Amino acid sequence: MSLEGLKLNKQLNTAMADLGFTSPREVQEKTLSRIIGGQDLVVIGPEGCGKTTALVLGVLGKLKYAFELAPRVIIMVPTRENGEDLEEQFRLLGRSLDIRVLGVYAGMGMEGQRELLEEGIDVVIGTPDRIEAMYIKSAINLTQVKAFILDDADLIVKQGFHTVVKNITESLPKCQHVIFTEIMHDKLQKLADFFMNYSTTIEVDLDSFDVIDTVPLHLYKLPNYKTKLNLINLMLRDYDTYTKVVVFSNTKVTSEKLMKSLEKRIEKAVALFNPPFNQKGFTSFEAFKQDEEVRVLLLSNEEEVTVNLDDIPFIIHFDLPLDYNQFINRVERKQVDELPNTIAITYATDIELNMVRKVELGVGHNMEIIELPADLIIEGNRNGETDEAAASKHKKRVNTDEEYVPGAAFHAKKESNLKDYNYNYKDKRKMAGKKSKRRDS
Repeated sequence: MSLEGLKLNKQLNTAMADLGFTSPREVQEKTLSRIIGGQDLVVIGPEGCGKTTALVLGVLGKLKYAFELAPRVIIMVPTRENGEDLEEQFRLLGRSLDIRVLGVYAGMGMEGQRELLEEGIDVVIGTPDRIEAMYIKSAINLTQVKAFILDDADLIVKQGFHTVVKNITESLPKCQHVIFTEIMHDKLQKLADFFMNYSTTIEVDLDSFDVIDTVPLHLYKLPNYKTKLNLINLMLRDYDTYTKVVVFSNTKVTSEKLMKSLEKRIEKAVALFNPPFNQKGFTSFEAFKQDEEVRVLLLSNEEEVTVNLDDIPFIIHFDLPLDYNQFINRVERKQVDELPNTIAITYATDIELNMVRKVELGVGHNMEIIELPADLIIEGNRNGETDEAAASKHKKRVNTDEEYVPGAAFHAKKESNLKDYNYNYKDKRKMAGKKSKRRDS
């Protein structure tokens, strides 16, 4: 498809051509007309697939020109850095338009932002906490909002802002809702179900130019840290299968916690790499390989050390490293006879699935999802759910296609979330007999 096939105005087509765009990306082809048309959307795609450009073009195409004083689009981002990158895209693609964009973030003077809003703004970009604080202090008018957008929504949920998002969406008039995310998981789906009546889900991918030859990659999807701990204890009690295992976690602190837990069951068979004083361990990886008694070695991803994993039957990533290339380097077969019998096992909770996706895109193929052991104890959640209920719920979600079906999908709002009123956040707090919380600007 050509740029003209997107049916955008001439100013936007010219701006795209000037920036070097010769043809639209897949995500732009599939989403732009829907965003401009006002449809609720969940857009799933990896970093670099063109989601940000789709968001900016969709908003600019939807608004066309400035005419209201109150904002017509609210965009929530996880960090100030994300917001400033988005502002720059609006500046570049909308330079021939008069659409007014304002970024609001913690650390900036709220009174100055209030004055700019009173002069007239079309698009507000900000972190959830700052947008909520400005709303509570009546610094931002939400009555004219036509579209509410979450960008990098998986990161917003990971930061724990889902309650803030719910509060703001309850205070909005009837409007369009759009979510952009790298991965859809259970926590994000629950948030989407809260404020979306019916939504179309569109998933796109990056074409992988290289498929990297790796050892077999297995994935366990787990609900929380405690269940991860239960699984590793359950697996490593099998002395016959797990003869030599290297376990990677993100920090030395986590490795030491794993050591304390595993010592209770396999006391003489587990050790730390580069241990602190008086702790059992090895300073040489080759010494671990040759030791007949110790089967499990615990390493931290923060230790910049290259180890020779040849002849190690199992690599377990209790945590995924922050740099996914670190993971790929460990599992890649650079030569035919390298890592011949090794299996790499990854533990991932919902909020770690975005990193799993980065790894899968990096190697050009997916990890194989492994069913959880029948005798694994699944720990309950913070809401007091019983272990049995959590186990049943989690296994049903992991082992069926109920969680997400790629392509166009529609999600009806739960009956408990249907409403025929429009109380805003401040009204609800007053009805509950509480004063609105005020935060420092």
